[in-house]
Amino acid sequence: MSGRRDIRLWNSAAGQYAEHVNGTSDSFYRRLAPFLWQALGDVSGRSVLDLGCGHGWLGEQLRSAGAVVTGIDGSTALLERAAGAFPDITFVAHDLTAGLPRPLTQYHAVVAHMVLMDLPDLDQLVRDVRDSLTPQGSFTFSILHPSFFAQEPVDDGERYRKVTGYLRHEQRWITTFGGHQHYHRPLSWYVDLLVSNGFVVTGLHEPPTLPHHTRPESEWTDYERWFATIPTMLALTCRPAPASAV
Repeated sequence: MSGRRDIRLWNSAAGQYAEHVNGTSDSFYRRLAPFLWQALGDVSGRSVLDLGCGHGWLGEQLRSAGAVVTGIDGSTALLERAAGAFPDITFVAHDLTAGLPRPLTQYHAVVAHMVLMDLPDLDQLVRDVRDSLTPQGSFTFSILHPSFFAQEPVDDGERYRKVTGYLRHEQRWITTFGGHQHYHRPLSWYVDLLVSNGFVVTGLHEPPTLPHHTRPESEWTDYERWFATIPTMLALTCRPAPASAV
């Protein structure tokens, strides 16, 4: 399945996205960061792929930590911003639904932050990520939580999120950043995809949902405290299975 239509949408959304997702202060990154850096460990001198790198801010965090970073994304509009802001990173334009560019490059780690749920086809990409990793390499990614992200809050005397249709694969229209497609799949589908491509899952992270602001928790509203009890994103880290286990 081609991602050309999705790429066109992201090119149109590039300005709004880059303005809204402003790096390390973004609430999704603040939720991911402890898990991500624990999974990565010391990246000094190691080759790291920022998969779906967008406008490059996460790649710059990796580079600042000592990694040799390559960023790959389908959106040329976002990559133009990335290349202008972070000249010490190699950026490559490529439709990720076709997998990774040939010839494959070896990486010590691959990171994909809030990317995979916006791609219509992941089979070739996950296969290529597996083939690109060193034997001790890691693949860490975050996605919108399949159970809770798109479910409407309900308040009928008790606040909760009503989960319906979870097991159905669906294409959903997300209005943020001017609009883009989201591809809903249950968590078990992602795990099955990883295992079938020779990965072993080594960690799962379901962080509290943080407000967009960074005020201390004592200043949160009652709604923000309730919302923090529901994870609207999750992250997984995995490693290539030993050859004897594949």
